[in-house]
Amino acid sequence: MNNRNFLKSFFTEYWKYITVSAACKLNVFDILVSGEKTSLEISEDLSIKLENIELLLNGLLAIDFLDRIEGRYLLNNLSELLTDSHSETLKYACLNWSGEHLEAWSKLDESIKTGNSFFENKYKNNYFDFLDRNEEKLDHYHKAMNAYAMDDYKDITDVIDFNIHKSVMDVGGGYGAAISNIKERCSELDCYLFDLDLVIGKSNSGNSVKLLKGDFFVEIPKLSEAIILSRVLHDWNEEKAIQILNNTYQALPENGTLYIIENCSDKIDVDLSLLSLNMLVMCESLERSSYEYIALANQVKFKFMEAKQLNELQTILIFKK
Repeated sequence: MNNRNFLKSFFTEYWKYITVSAACKLNVFDILVSGEKTSLEISEDLSIKLENIELLLNGLLAIDFLDRIEGRYLLNNLSELLTDSHSETLKYACLNWSGEHLEAWSKLDESIKTGNSFFENKYKNNYFDFLDRNEEKLDHYHKAMNAYAMDDYKDITDVIDFNIHKSVMDVGGGYGAAISNIKERCSELDCYLFDLDLVIGKSNSGNSVKLLKGDFFVEIPKLSEAIILSRVLHDWNEEKAIQILNNTYQALPENGTLYIIENCSDKIDVDLSLLSLNMLVMCESLERSSYEYIALANQVKFKFMEAKQLNELQTILIFKK
């Protein structure tokens, strides 16, 4: 393919994602869990005009997100992962990148010129305050993050021996994928999940993890000798990140341990440039190097001990109080 043809195709690549996102929003994949259906049956099930649903179904066929046999549509290996009932569903991960994210990205030029989040300029709230005011969006966001976390933290206990502690708290841990994994492997360990009221209320961590409601910008409970901050600090500018770290410091006992888990740009081979642009348009933040996270932690007197690689993206930075 020559350069002109490549560019003409490249300009409309997002059409594919939006087609899949629309199917998730309309629950097209979910109604096919029970079995294959004709376009008329799908139209009737969803109460959508036949000619419109056929446009969408044909688009999904064109990009290999559905199969069709003798006029009946059925799920394939991709679309199965976009159903609510799948144990490893990525439906909400798909939905996460449309909506407000897509709108903010469409104004990337404004964020580049001003250094400000287009999202915050429009909604007069940071992204997470916006989510807190919309329970459904908050739930969808944390379901999306939980889907990523299930993959990201599956080997965490192979990298860190949490049994050296009596207790560990996952601060800002969402629906609890990381701490649930730790508790499953370290059954004698006291495990806590700390997050906002609405988040904790929908956590699926089970009875073995103790649930704590609160705000890490206000106060973190003094209950654990180790604290995890996983993919928390990258959401915030330097001032807010230091505020979180200071409250973490206050919550830990003397010689307590802090585990910061982040995509550290200097520790991986993956280019984080596009992810940093996403952090700018959404949060006025960025992906940082390990040196930058260490410098932030040093400002509140944490002592850096060592770094361990968790996976191809994430590094665990270990600190002592």
